[in-house]
Amino acid sequence: MNLRDIKKDIDYVLSAFIEDCTVCVAVNPKNNDEAISELMEKAIDLYNELRDKVNGKAEGSKKAYYNALRKEVLERTDALYSELSEVVAKGKTAEAPAKKAPAKKAAPKAEAPAEEAPAKKPAAKKAPAKKAEAAKEPAAKKPAAKKAPAKKAE
Repeated sequence: MNLRDIKKDIDYVLSAFIEDCTVCVAVNPKNNDEAISELMEKAIDLYNELRDKVNGKAEGSKKAYYNALRKEVLERTDALYSELSEVVAKGKTAEAPAKKAPAKKAAPKAEAPAEEAPAKKPAAKKAPAKKAEAAKEPAAKKPAAKKAPAKKAE
């Protein structure tokens, strides 16, 4: 992996998180908008911090440094997703008492006779295709093409 891929990973992962936050706000207006906006600010701060680390000078082995950085991106973004899940769960528990439980449906009666499906009619026979007919008939012989006599080399 190269440096460009790490930068793209940071962009992709954190922009996906910010997009998920905006979707949560749009879908569930009862969620705490302030808490979600704080998470979005944390994500932006994390983005800036990680980009500074990527653009900074790596000490020691570059490969180990960038692998650790990639791991840090995933761990810290996962922590942000955990916080987002808690905020969404709190929003659902606040709205849950307002909802009524769905009424249970009555079980169907066993005495009712089951309706039978109407019998299907057999499909009508189709006329054979023209290609099939042509295959059965012998091919008409075409006259052989006449070849011009070859010129003799002088």
